[in-house]
Amino acid sequence: MTDTEKELLEKGWALFTRIFMKYDILEKTPIDLGTGDKLSAVHVHTIEAIGKHYGDTVTTLSSYFMVTKGAVSQVITRLYQNGYVRKTRRKGNDKEIILELTAKGRRAFDLHEQYNAATVADMQHLSDKYSPAEIQAFMNILADIDGMLMKFVAEEKKQL
Repeated sequence: MTDTEKELLEKGWALFTRIFMKYDILEKTPIDLGTGDKLSAVHVHTIEAIGKHYGDTVTTLSSYFMVTKGAVSQVITRLYQNGYVRKTRRKGNDKEIILELTAKGRRAFDLHEQYNAATVADMQHLSDKYSPAEIQAFMNILADIDGMLMKFVAEEKKQL
């Protein structure tokens, strides 16, 4: 690797870090999705995951988010207490609790989906600025960074 390539990667990593820090600020800012409640990003993402059927139990959500079942249980308890999530027992397996969005949860989910659609629409100008090949290269780089971060997370979990 040349010094120029190394410097470019260092600048890219610094930019990625700045972007991540800004995103982290947004994630920590509670928002109201039209229900009158201020929800943290964790709560919104959990509503989204249930609404998109990425997880219908605490176990599947913990796998999806790569966090402990205890952490998911705390979030679900708050969402349940505030009327966003309904808990029912799975037919044929009384031990397993199935999670579903209530009407209030569905309203929050729908508003969040509208927000996501608006964000994607805001990003559509990128297709005018960059070629499909450049966008694909960027996506490949993000996937590689994701893999690298997953490796770091796995190594940290081993040390705990």
